[in-house]
Amino acid sequence: MPATTTDHHPHVLPFDADVAPSRDLLGGKGSSLVRMVGLGLPVPPGFVLTTDVGRAWLADEALPAGVPEAVRDRLAALEATLGRRLGDPGDPLLLSVRSGAPVSMPGMMDTVLNVGLNDEVVAALAQRTGDARFAWGSYARLLESYATVVRGLAAADVEDALFDVVAHDPAERARETAQALLALLERAGAPFPADPRTQVTECLEAVFRSWRSPRAEAYREHRGIDAALGTAAIVQSMVFGNRGATSGSGVAFSRDPATGEPGAYGDVLFDAQGEDVVAGTADPDPLTLLAERLPELHARLLDVLATLEREAGDLVECEFTIEEGRLWVLQFRPAQRSGRAAVRVAVDLVDEGVLDAGAAVALVSDEHLAAAGAPRFASAAPDDHVVARGAAASPGAATGVAVFDAGRAQERAAAGERVVLVRPTTSPADVHGFIAAAGIVTGRGGRTSHAAVVARGMGRPAVCGVGAVEVAADRRSATLDGAPLREGDALAVDGDRGIVARVAPPLADADADARLERVHRWRAAAGTTATVRA
Repeated sequence: MPATTTDHHPHVLPFDADVAPSRDLLGGKGSSLVRMVGLGLPVPPGFVLTTDVGRAWLADEALPAGVPEAVRDRLAALEATLGRRLGDPGDPLLLSVRSGAPVSMPGMMDTVLNVGLNDEVVAALAQRTGDARFAWGSYARLLESYATVVRGLAAADVEDALFDVVAHDPAERARETAQALLALLERAGAPFPADPRTQVTECLEAVFRSWRSPRAEAYREHRGIDAALGTAAIVQSMVFGNRGATSGSGVAFSRDPATGEPGAYGDVLFDAQGEDVVAGTADPDPLTLLAERLPELHARLLDVLATLEREAGDLVECEFTIEEGRLWVLQFRPAQRSGRAAVRVAVDLVDEGVLDAGAAVALVSDEHLAAAGAPRFASAAPDDHVVARGAAASPGAATGVAVFDAGRAQERAAAGERVVLVRPTTSPADVHGFIAAAGIVTGRGGRTSHAAVVARGMGRPAVCGVGAVEVAADRRSATLDGAPLREGDALAVDGDRGIVARVAPPLADADADARLERVHRWRAAAGTTATVRA
């Protein structure tokens, strides 16, 4: 890592800048990157455009004076540090451009990966690496993000454009996908720019613009997040988890975010980029498989998690990438956790001497306390009532009528019904359905998927990864792991056991919880009636 620099624009800051890691200024992601570099952790280099830039862009829909030049200088510094150049077919610098709000808004704003690819660079990359699948797959991912995130084309238009992609060979299919997306952008009157620096500028603008997206606004309104905060943006050199069997991406927690149980917990997806893990579009493997395949790297990851938990004084989540056997850490943050996990983590950290009671109280919000005391089923549903089983992604008991579309969930909930949202997978576009639903069920994804993270943060019981969920074209019926369902069928979601059933078991009596009682005593002693946790 290069030495700390001081000759930088005050609002375009490298990760090694000598600045306080303020979430208000750098956003949560930017703050975490600055802190991790300071801890000596393996972080791909990059820079942050502060929330001041984000707010200025929202006001004027243009980058403030001096910022474009500062971005140009930071890109040049990255090229010098890494010995790679933007647009160089021989050894290109590729980048990610990500949002970074001051408060956690999981998946609600936009990210673009593999920025810097173009027709010439991808062809050279395929030849130089000998891996056409990797090169063209990376290009196709960039172009799809460009179509939907940067140009604002509808997902249905992208799907239609890819209808004629029929190749079975993965490399050829990726190449056909990229060509179809290039043609779509051309037809839409917004061609893909070959110049990498233009790509960076347009991606930054798209990230800032995504603060105003309907899903981001709905999430902020539901969570009571100030719309005036704005977002920072992160430009970071790419590392690739899709480089074969010794590569991969994952999400790891320092403790179980559903229960608070000590010990690292998480998922890894080999030969995949990071968005594949959190999107819930694939079923990842547990971290125990990483311990089997790459034991030294797994041990290093556990050390990283312990370091980050000590740094934060809290349960933490980190995203990581493994590129051909080398570990990179991309971000960390206080983890979204269930109410029960929040209580256990707070008490355990006091007992372990990490926090005092006053600091621990700040980790447990009123929402956490309510969720910790929420109902649960007294027993598992009988086998003849079980529809499907999956990962116990967010604890609690929920009953309601099945719906297969976020909009329908919102409509039926508004009419006074309790609904269970059942989807093959979820995305940030489904946030209004999450808000409306009493429980969540997804066909794919694990306990680190988008559905799981958002469900825990909202206190919704969830079961993820139940198997194939096939929704009919009219979205009024589906099959759930082969079982037929119609909209309106009764479902019970057991988020503690990972069971979806047609009949709900009886609810358990409220148990005396010694940890919960301790938290209540601490709050009373501190005169705490409400807590706020970013």
